[in-house]
Amino acid sequence: MTNRYNNKLPCPPLRPQLLVQSLRLALLGLSATSSAWAQNDPASTALPQVTVTATEEEKATGPVHGFVARRSATATKTDTAITETPQSISVVTADQIATQQARTVAEALGYTSGVQVSTGAFAIVDTASLLRGFALNNGGSFYRDGMLTSSNASYSRYAPEPYGLERIELLHGPASVMFGQNSPGGLINVVSKKPTTTALHELQVQVGSFDRKQVAGDFGGALDAAGVWSYRLTGLARDAGTQVDGTVDRRLFLAPAITWRPDERTEWTGRFEYQRSEGLSNNLFPASGTVSPNPNGQIPTSTALGRTGDNNERYENWSLSSLFSHQFNEVWSFRQNLRYTDYTGTRNNLRFAAFFPATQSAVAALQRWRLGTDSNTFTADHQLQADFGTGPLRHKVLMGLDLHHTAGTVRGYVSPNTAAGYVFSNIYTTSYGNLPAVAENYNLRTQDDQMGLYLQDQIRIGERWILSAGLRHDRSDQKVSNAIARTVTDRSDRANTRNLGLVHEMAGGFSPYLSYTESFTPTTGLSYGGAMLKPERAKQYETGVKYVPPGTNALFTLAVFDLRRQNVATADLAHAGYSIQTGEARSRGVELEGKMSLADGLNLTSSYSYTDAKVTSNTSSSTTSTVGKALPGAARHNAGVLVDYGFQRGAMAGAHVSAGVRYIGRSYGNALNTFETPAVTLLDFGARMDLGRINSEWRNIELALKLNNVTDRIYAYCSELCEYGARRTGLLQLTTRW
Repeated sequence: MTNRYNNKLPCPPLRPQLLVQSLRLALLGLSATSSAWAQNDPASTALPQVTVTATEEEKATGPVHGFVARRSATATKTDTAITETPQSISVVTADQIATQQARTVAEALGYTSGVQVSTGAFAIVDTASLLRGFALNNGGSFYRDGMLTSSNASYSRYAPEPYGLERIELLHGPASVMFGQNSPGGLINVVSKKPTTTALHELQVQVGSFDRKQVAGDFGGALDAAGVWSYRLTGLARDAGTQVDGTVDRRLFLAPAITWRPDERTEWTGRFEYQRSEGLSNNLFPASGTVSPNPNGQIPTSTALGRTGDNNERYENWSLSSLFSHQFNEVWSFRQNLRYTDYTGTRNNLRFAAFFPATQSAVAALQRWRLGTDSNTFTADHQLQADFGTGPLRHKVLMGLDLHHTAGTVRGYVSPNTAAGYVFSNIYTTSYGNLPAVAENYNLRTQDDQMGLYLQDQIRIGERWILSAGLRHDRSDQKVSNAIARTVTDRSDRANTRNLGLVHEMAGGFSPYLSYTESFTPTTGLSYGGAMLKPERAKQYETGVKYVPPGTNALFTLAVFDLRRQNVATADLAHAGYSIQTGEARSRGVELEGKMSLADGLNLTSSYSYTDAKVTSNTSSSTTSTVGKALPGAARHNAGVLVDYGFQRGAMAGAHVSAGVRYIGRSYGNALNTFETPAVTLLDFGARMDLGRINSEWRNIELALKLNNVTDRIYAYCSELCEYGARRTGLLQLTTRW
């Protein structure tokens, strides 16, 4: 599409004295974050904390210097080399988040294979992301430090703050043996910044497009001379607007943590997190006027479908977690991870339902939502690991018991999806009268309990073969109470899931692999009429190769997969708040990814994905017209390349320049495949400079600039309805460390 709308990009000239003074003022601002609002910008995380050196051994949940992570615990729950894991794993390190200046987790994954991220980077939640063609939902797809952040019963809209993350890990494909319920496409596990015994003091100030103002700080170190006790305190406050008129993007984030390490075998970390966010709920438009012609012209990207009070959301989230590990001897070790989370949110929304009457293309019938949510989630994971040998075999056996309990209530008003329940507005003028008072007509309380027993054995056979096998038994109990209809519906399910994988480590750094994985996903939704949905099941076959060129800090991966998902749940467009199940969907594809961090200052990440995701059968209760149709929103081709270069010598020494290209292929915009979303290519640019190279009085101060969507392309993501992607945005950031 051509660019027809101007974008404000404030880049005021800044004198050096003003830069230094801004840092001092920001420190005062951070100390008063309880009254401040600030932004979620992984860009803030832009300047990585160097708590390790290149010579230190990497740990699966620890920091990484550069873009290349070699180890992960997400797939196996054990500290395992990625090349020894028979499943595709992508890791976005803190250094990469910093280089991208990513504002959300979804944006940080923009250069990652297999994932198609949400385009509405100005929204306060990570929505509309697809992995291997299937949606990643807040409930059952997002994990923090290996623990579920929320189930479907919590109705959570929580989105992790990237500035508080050490790494973002993407596990491709089913993973129920280790995690129980999860999306068949895969899961996102974010790893929190943890206390460090190395002194750490970082302060950031950021300004940018749409009146963005943000301060952030990250502090840590030992609390005693022996380093037995250490701490970490990370915080952020943001106040910003967005490209949508009359909307805000506000966030307050605070995460103190403390670690006790009395000896080399025992460690405990306690972490508290508080996050409050306010912003746009969603801003969904019809295809006509966004990606398809409309006689009235293109709908401006600044259009707000509803006034601020009628189309916004606020949520408040706090959690308390405990991470404990103890190694008894050379064979046995034990880990226990616990978290309690409390979530409260309010959501006001005017949603496009249809043009009214259908023969015209400007006046829209809008459906009104006003919902409030209260929920809490408790998760626990107990792991006993044994490392031992039996003849030529080396075993890493993991036995585990995990559980979660979620209880959530969502109540409020959802207008009938009929002419009598609509609000009418001209999309191009967004004018409508006062909304009538409404009475509560929606009140559901959902309880979700799941307990799983799992067993996994990673067996090294000789020097070059690694066999892994896992088995899990799940028990799931769900209950939905409808206070309006005065009904109670419950369901209990039992399931066994398995995985099996084989890796062969060849000479020259090549590691081909094969794997089979399954998933089991209880769904808490209801079909129209009150019946609970059946659990979703999925299975996947995957083969590929991982390559580490000898003598280099690089990792290249290739994966070919066949993923089949049954009892697929989708929104019932004819009945708001309800779902339908559409039989079976299949996704096949190829994913390539490469990462390099070289000693001469070059960091690079690149990816390409081919995904063929379609409906293969329908249940008798759903229309057969979607059989053979592509899943809405799933592009067949996605690619990206991000390069960051740090000058090592000469006049430019201390400066970094980065450039990125992202390609999102065309996709069908609805289940019936009646319209397409065009492909788009997006360009990103960044630069940062150590000001101490210019003036010694500015030592330990870094100035960074970031431009996303440099050419200001207008594009959208569509799944029945369409949401515009983020226009050109600029960020200017100062960071000081001492």
